[in-house]
Amino acid sequence: MTQIDNFFLENKPLFSGKIRDIYNYDGDKLLIKTSDKISAFDFVFDDEISNKGTLLTNITKIWFNKTRNIIENHLLVDDSISKLIPYAHQSCMIVKKCKPIRIESIVRGYLSGSAFEQYTKKGEVSDIKIRDGLKINDKFEKPIFTPSTKASVGGKDENITFSDMTNRLGSETSNYIKEKSIQLYTYAHDLAQSNGLCLLDTKFEFGFDSNENIILIDEIFTPDCSRYCLSKDINNGIVDYFDKQFFRNYLKSINWKHKQIIIPDEIKEVIIKRYKQVYDIINDI
Repeated sequence: MTQIDNFFLENKPLFSGKIRDIYNYDGDKLLIKTSDKISAFDFVFDDEISNKGTLLTNITKIWFNKTRNIIENHLLVDDSISKLIPYAHQSCMIVKKCKPIRIESIVRGYLSGSAFEQYTKKGEVSDIKIRDGLKINDKFEKPIFTPSTKASVGGKDENITFSDMTNRLGSETSNYIKEKSIQLYTYAHDLAQSNGLCLLDTKFEFGFDSNENIILIDEIFTPDCSRYCLSKDINNGIVDYFDKQFFRNYLKSINWKHKQIIIPDEIKEVIIKRYKQVYDIINDI
């Protein structure tokens, strides 16, 4: 039995989110364990998808290491920490303790998902006016920033305007988060696009470290927090999603009633296959 196995036997989570358990670790650190559960429409399903947590964690680690030149993040990386997390626990990462900022920072490069629904109703996304005549998954002239609240488990995130965010966090913090979010998205979009993967939109979470610096936390550019498709599909106007949107579409197709279900094996297989394809492309960049 490894040190990490003993750790889980001896400790209870400090906090349990939708798919992650967070533990105190070695005094000034946290250990984050990502489960194989999936959430959609602010609902967490008990039925698990094997290996999903490991893929999400490894994708996050890759992007955290690639984006440190844009903004620091909470991932701790050194030889001693790597030895604590053997292969069997690749769904774990050890991070700095931070104070989370209770806002989700969403950047959209394309008219997809709920943004398209807002656009068809009132011609704008959040409080941002969008030009007429766009179709679903059309690219914006430049990425837009559309924040939302960060709800507790069981709650529902709510879209807010940037003005609302400024009222909550102050203009300096809000402008910094917006600037860094767009820089992160643009960097990842261009890098993924050059390797055949299109990053349609994504969301970030930030926090204050012990020195009151704003850093990136949680996960980054995973298929759970981002919308992906193949670049060739977006250019052809026919999009097959490589993220949770596939599962959301499935739930809509069965007229899901917001309750627990057994996810069919064939749906699980498609989800994990697509998540693995995203990982393989990103890992080769």
